[in-house]
Amino acid sequence: MRAALADRGQVERTLKQKLIRFTLVGLVGAVCDYSTNFLLVAAGLPAWAARGGSYIVGSTVAYFLNSYVTFHGERSAAEKRRAAASYLFCFLAAVVVNQLVLWVFSWAQEVGPMERTFAWVASQGVATVLNFVLQNRWVFRTR
Repeated sequence: MRAALADRGQVERTLKQKLIRFTLVGLVGAVCDYSTNFLLVAAGLPAWAARGGSYIVGSTVAYFLNSYVTFHGERSAAEKRRAAASYLFCFLAAVVVNQLVLWVFSWAQEVGPMERTFAWVASQGVATVLNFVLQNRWVFRTR
């Protein structure tokens, strides 16, 4: 019983450490993502293309940082395939949520910088939760 509780405590500490590192890495990736999104919109790209491009930039930065810092991945071909599938799923979720939020705003008012930022935050939140679960349980799983 005591060993089971000790193991559970270790798992909880490890998960907490991963969440903290994932959050810090995510902040770096989010800055890259949001900056790229802002620049692509300013360059005249449609919102969906800007969000897609910015997500790719932010996710690439986050993958490599998470691989080294958070999950201590092996960066094998199999791991990279799982990461690509995970990021594709999260990418689609981010773009869809972003477009849905912008669509809702467009009913009530003209979409401006504040609405675009809100849509980006909402889509980033959904993608971040999905991304952590997939990376922790599948991409960087330990055997």
